[in-house]
Amino acid sequence: MLLTIGKVADITGPGITDRWGVTCADLGPCVQTADGSLVAVFGDTFSGTRVGHGDWRSPVALIGRGGARDPIVWERAGGPDPDYARQLLPYVHDDRGISTVIPSDLLCIGDVLYLHVIVNRGLGTVLRTEIWRSEDGGLHWRPLGDDARFPAGLHHGHAQCWSWDLDPDTGWVYVVATGFQRDKGIIAMRVRPADIGDRSRYSAWGVTAGRWGWGRRATPVTPPGERWGELTLRRLAPRTWVLGGFLASRYALGYRVIESPVADLHTAPLQLPVRGCGWHAEDHAGNRIAQLYGGYLLPGSRLDIPGGVGLAVSQWHTDAGWPYRVMHVNVTLQDTRAHEERRNL
Repeated sequence: MLLTIGKVADITGPGITDRWGVTCADLGPCVQTADGSLVAVFGDTFSGTRVGHGDWRSPVALIGRGGARDPIVWERAGGPDPDYARQLLPYVHDDRGISTVIPSDLLCIGDVLYLHVIVNRGLGTVLRTEIWRSEDGGLHWRPLGDDARFPAGLHHGHAQCWSWDLDPDTGWVYVVATGFQRDKGIIAMRVRPADIGDRSRYSAWGVTAGRWGWGRRATPVTPPGERWGELTLRRLAPRTWVLGGFLASRYALGYRVIESPVADLHTAPLQLPVRGCGWHAEDHAGNRIAQLYGGYLLPGSRLDIPGGVGLAVSQWHTDAGWPYRVMHVNVTLQDTRAHEERRNL
């Protein structure tokens, strides 16, 4: 069992995932399926040793074992070819049409996987987002159709980059979202599992006349001035959620432990376990990482345990084209709600 604090290992890169054509890759939101497998989906992926070299695909998937406190070992590629990580759905990378399709997050409900993706024309220009579905653990995927396509301008552009999880206690799938451009706060939505493929059934959380509620105009739940990128929302236990990801306004990975996805984030303490830095100041053992992003929670994460929370952290040296990889980093996150209760006794 891994109890390391800091970088544990690379989980993509030469000698690790190049056998599947995944030499350069980023992002990597992941879930554990019903049979215990780990499924991760990666963004722009190249078979060459630097960005732009070799076969370009996005998104691709890898399937294996492991998690926050166990080494991650890949066993096969997602998609129909176990020996090569092919693009999960076919399209041509073309700046006149679709330049690339980026994964937001995976959701596992029973034996079904859902993948929310961001369809782009050029870097940072979102055409739309949509939802894909797999009923065989990530081997085959299909889009859910026009009703599961969301306009780029939905909620004034705050509904482009998602993370989501099911709350079995309430029966709702909760979605947190922000803009793809890393210049916005986070909004919240919810939908019943049976209605995931129907955009008209998603309800936003918002404030009207000083009162918060569902079915209102979406209102950011994060404090003013916070600008977010990649998001991760995971339910760790009843009434125990972690919400965070790449906090662009602080150049760090930030997380809050909350009782529900619509808790008051203005009062929930923000924890910054991983900080960005210059290349000259890197300290992976001390969780200082240059050009970092991502920060998705790994399955098996536990609060209040040293090194108990695992993160999939991306790093891209944009000038050199390498490193461009995903790393397994372990951090400690405290259940600040419990600590606050003890202080008030």
